[in-house]
Amino acid sequence: MNTAVGRLRIPESAGTGVARRSLQWRVLTLVTIGIVAVAGVLVASNLAASRETRSRLLEERRALAVATAGYVDYVVRQGLRSLDDLSAVEGFDLEDSDNEPETDALRRAFYGSIFSSGLYVADAQGVIVAIDPGSQKAIGVSIRSRPDAMTALTSGRPAVSGYTGGAAGHDAVVSMAVPVRNRSGQVVGVIGGDVGLSEGLLGEIIRSAAPGKDAYAQVVDSRGTIIASTRPQQMLKTSDHAEQMANLIVERRAVSSACHSCHTGSSESGSTPQVMAFAPLELAPWGVVIRQSEDEALAATGLLDSRVTWFGVPAVALALLFSWATVRSIVKPVRTLTVAADRVAAGDLSQPVPAMGKDEIGGLARAFETMRVRLKDALNASERWAAELEARVHDRTRELEASRDHLRAVAEENAALNEELKRRDAARTELMGQVIGAQEDERRRIARELHDETSQALTVLVMGMETAASPAARDSIEERLAALKHLAVQTLDGVHRLIYDLRPSVLDDLGLVPGLRWCAEGRLEPLGVRVSVMVTGQERRLRPEVETAVFRIGQEAISNIARHSGAANAFVNVVFEDDAVVLDVEDDGQGFDADAIDAVGEGHRGWGLLGMRERAALLGGSASIESEPGAGTHVRARVPLPGGQA
Repeated sequence: MNTAVGRLRIPESAGTGVARRSLQWRVLTLVTIGIVAVAGVLVASNLAASRETRSRLLEERRALAVATAGYVDYVVRQGLRSLDDLSAVEGFDLEDSDNEPETDALRRAFYGSIFSSGLYVADAQGVIVAIDPGSQKAIGVSIRSRPDAMTALTSGRPAVSGYTGGAAGHDAVVSMAVPVRNRSGQVVGVIGGDVGLSEGLLGEIIRSAAPGKDAYAQVVDSRGTIIASTRPQQMLKTSDHAEQMANLIVERRAVSSACHSCHTGSSESGSTPQVMAFAPLELAPWGVVIRQSEDEALAATGLLDSRVTWFGVPAVALALLFSWATVRSIVKPVRTLTVAADRVAAGDLSQPVPAMGKDEIGGLARAFETMRVRLKDALNASERWAAELEARVHDRTRELEASRDHLRAVAEENAALNEELKRRDAARTELMGQVIGAQEDERRRIARELHDETSQALTVLVMGMETAASPAARDSIEERLAALKHLAVQTLDGVHRLIYDLRPSVLDDLGLVPGLRWCAEGRLEPLGVRVSVMVTGQERRLRPEVETAVFRIGQEAISNIARHSGAANAFVNVVFEDDAVVLDVEDDGQGFDADAIDAVGEGHRGWGLLGMRERAALLGGSASIESEPGAGTHVRARVPLPGGQA
């Protein structure tokens, strides 16, 4: 027993204490890494969510600015339309000397319009001839200093100005002008209207575009002057982004962004970071600006960030503390088991393993104690079993040697059978190739005989009938001989068709693709079927038996299209691969149930499909048919080319 126990001794580790201490720190380090990784993922997810929320907010603000600009554009368009409608009023004519109809038209149009600072009419020289409301002193005043009116007068197109002075003496207006044309289409004057900025009409239009308590909306002209705002104190001031907005108005581009330190200390926002969106108008050189403090706009994102900070850090710290306590509760009993294991490894099986409770560690301790008891009993019985085991090993060795000899004989027999099977398969393939070659030779012979004998005989018959049908013969004989001649010609054509069906010379002379093209066009085009023959890869001549097999498969598929499909289009594609040739024949006909037709008893079509498969299989290839009722038919055959033959 002492000898057996001595076999269990292993070298003692001088660093056992270090190993024990490192186990605790390794587990604690791994747990800490896991907690930190989870916390990092949560922080990264929060940052990604914040960026996504910020991007969506900027896009929403830009969309709101575009929608508001569209509404302001609508108001401007309605104003220009109302000005343009004045020229159609009865009696409105700038080429006569009576300006009373023009004044009446302005008076009626003023009420209910957006032109709170008045309307005016000027002639082709830019001189005001009618105005309402306003002082009559304005009659005769030139409008050449007003860019909108002069643009409409010279270009013949409606024009809208930025902040300017009014025609009736108003100081803060934006003006709109449309050209007036006579019956010949010439510009003879201009109708203009001034929208007063002090009334706040434009500000009311954009009031709904300012969401939140700190948000506000503005309308700025091409010089950056604020001509409307939901904050009246900002009116007629220059925007702190005047140059950028002027460029965006020229470029007709809508943008949204965060505005931080680019205008620190400005009168509009001070040093508060803002979210700003801008959209230009189409009809006027204006732009709509929507601004809001970043704290209010991104309140939800900020709240989420603060919660992650205030709750995440304590949670990570608490998790680390809990992990440290858990690791200690696990490592302490593991150390006790390690000491017991060292004793067993040293050959001391006399001391039992202490009890460790009812958890997994306790179960491990009980299992280790059971192992110690069983190991002790096993060591006592090992010497008794040694002799018996040696005898059994000797007997088993003899049995294995005998079994090995038997398996070697079986393997040799299987190898011989496998070689015989390969030889038979090769012989079968060669035999079938010879059968196919013999069949084709016979067809060639029949075609040659029909050409040399039957065709010549029929030709002589036709010539004899032509002689009999000469004018010297009687009339009744002429009619009979003519009919016989027609019959003989038809017979001759049939013989020629038979010759080509038995063995088309184009297959031997030109190869596979011309043969398939001749077959498809000859059978299908007379039936009104459009035929397309394509070649993929490098076309080349193949071994005769391969060309014959592929041609016969294609011929059967084309015959099926002619007899059964009712198709309008047929497609034939020959693919020359390095080691195989592939034939695809498709049609858009009525199709059929391929699973049902596969049965041989389903008629001649089933035999034809079976024949295609057998022809391909004889050369080591395969043929498949895909079809459904109403979905056309697709026949594919693939024949390998040994050694990439040419």
